Amino acid sequence: MAGKKRQANFELLRILAMFMVVIMHFLARSSVMQESRRDSLYVFGTVTESLCICAVNVYVLISGYFLSAADVSWKRVIRLIAQTLFYTLLIPVVLVLAGQMELGSAVGIYQIWPAVFPVQSGQYWFVSAYVVMSIFSPCLNAALEKLDQKKTKQMLAALLLFFCVGKTWSILQFSTDKYGYDFGWFMVLYLIGGYIRRYGVGFFTNKKRSAAVYLVSAGVIACAELVLNLLAEKIEGLRYYSSVPYHYNFLFCLTGALGLFFLFYHMNIKEGRMAEIIRLVSPAVLGVYLIHEHWQVKDLWFGWVNGLFSKIGLGVPMSNGVLTQMAVVPYAFVMLLEVLTVFVICIVIDKLRNLLFVKIEAALSGRRK
Repeated sequence: MAGKKRQANFELLRILAMFMVVIMHFLARSSVMQESRRDSLYVFGTVTESLCICAVNVYVLISGYFLSAADVSWKRVIRLIAQTLFYTLLIPVVLVLAGQMELGSAVGIYQIWPAVFPVQSGQYWFVSAYVVMSIFSPCLNAALEKLDQKKTKQMLAALLLFFCVGKTWSILQFSTDKYGYDFGWFMVLYLIGGYIRRYGVGFFTNKKRSAAVYLVSAGVIACAELVLNLLAEKIEGLRYYSSVPYHYNFLFCLTGALGLFFLFYHMNIKEGRMAEIIRLVSPAVLGVYLIHEHWQVKDLWFGWVNGLFSKIGLGVPMSNGVLTQMAVVPYAFVMLLEVLTVFVICIVIDKLRNLLFVKIEAALSGRRK
């Protein structure tokens, strides 16, 4: 695959998936889905979250689809860790210099240690799971190569039964279940992506059918959330299960991810300026996650951006960290505007970071020669 252009349709899907992630974080920060709300904004937030919840699964499916057919590259893992370290080490310095954090809060052992070992400490749960999955990728690729289609199906069926199907219908939490926030589930998604590349999935024959699966899955998730949250107010035993539809290893979260994946799989983006812009932006989308979800930034960025737009009358009205009354259409407009702002700023920052890394790699290569 070396030397080939990235497929613009999948790169656009990668961009969309990360945009969905930021939307979900915006919904959480703006408290639109807090349990005490039972209004149109709550319903809007639930539906929007249900449409976006498959984003992480989609992101990992893309990785499995392409990396399962690629030569194992440890440079890719090293670059990911280096990119993560760049932000874990630099962001506290920037926050101190900008007056957003006291120096003592940035240099304590409990702040420095996670910054130096972000993968092991789990400061970014996604990076921790993704790195471990990447380390196992040679074994996963070997399994896909060694097993025939029938045995691969059997393996995936067993894994899905353990990680996904059983927990989907269990009203009590299994002790082994991590809600899909772990490398075990990521490896299952990786294998599914590899299976799709080798054998395809006969059901997803066109964009219309793929879109239908995605939308129906999101609809099931939204309806389940709305109903279960109401029931959980009266039945304490349903408190845990009311959160299950939003778990990444929930069955309909997986089917929604497959539907969205195949929707873009069947999409044809013509070569040209748009395709090149997509390829320019997509490598920086992980930086969006690393910046806005840094543990010392994730509780601040919403206030920064919303405060900026509030000065021109476009912010979300907040009182003591809680969203006050607001109509759905204005909220949706502000959400998209503020999420896009965060997205663009983080993309620009990571593109600059990448330029710096390219120069450092070139300098190191020159010294070796």
